Order: sequence, then C-alpha cells, then structure tokens
Amino acid sequence: MIKLQCHSHRIYEVTDEMMDSEILMSQILVIDDSEFDRRMITRAMKHADKNLTFFELARGENVIDTMRLVKPDVVLLDIRMPGIGGFEVLDRIKDDSSLGDCKIIMISGSCAETDKVQSKAGGAAAYYTKPNTKFAYETMAQEIHGLYLSTAA
Repeated sequence: MIKLQCHSHRIYEVTDEMMDSEILMSQILVIDDSEFDRRMITRAMKHADKNLTFFELARGENVIDTMRLVKPDVVLLDIRMPGIGGFEVLDRIKDDSSLGDCKIIMISGSCAETDKVQSKAGGAAAYYTKPNTKFAYETMAQEIHGLYLSTAA
C-alpha cells in the first residue's frame, strides 16, 4: 500500500486491488515540485478528458514504487526539482524494465535546446515548455491527450 495525492489534492491509500479494478480509466502520474503547476496540468488534462485518473508526486524519490503500483499510461515529469531531478527520474524509469511502455513526457519551464535534446536522448516521448496561460495549458493537454492517450489502454 502506498499513499498518493490524487487530483482532488486529498491523500489516498492505494492498494494493489484498487489498481486492478476495471473502474479506473487511463492513469496519469504528474511529478512536479510546484503544486501550482501540478494543479494547472491536472485541470487542463481533465478538461481534455474527464475520464482520466490522476496521481501526483512532488518529488522524484518514490517514483519507481509509485509507478509499479499505479501503472500509469503517461507520466508528466518536471525537470528541475529538489532532490532527484527529472533527468535522473527519467533514467531510473527507463532502466526498470518492469515499468512497460509508459510514455514519459517532460514538461519544464526551461526552453533550452540542451534540455530538449537530453530528454529525447533519455527516452522521453516528448518535451513541452510549461505554458503561461490557462488556454495554453489546455492546448498542450489536448495535444498530449491526442498523441499519447487516445491509444493508451
């Protein structure tokens, strides 16, 4: 059992039995140290598809255990976080063959070309610069949904 913060910002205890339930739809794991950014990303993704289930982590330390339990279809991962940063998290995920075909999408405030290149080289499916308006978040979410979730199941 693990405790996760779900999209309602409440803490839930999640068991293996709950994760095996057919009630859950596509699952998204949002990893970002900024509560504001997690909230904006989650709201925008919910706007794109109300049938998504969200889990959130503010740090990268427990990502592998969380992913084994939650089995997300997509991980939305910030790069710059305290402790274990996004690139190290990406490496850990890609080094663990038990995590399957989960798509990792980097979402960062950085627009540096080196971050984009490093993300792709590390196995990320995509790289997005964090939007600065609600409309831009929703546009990004629609694109992510269309490219990475319409085929997830």
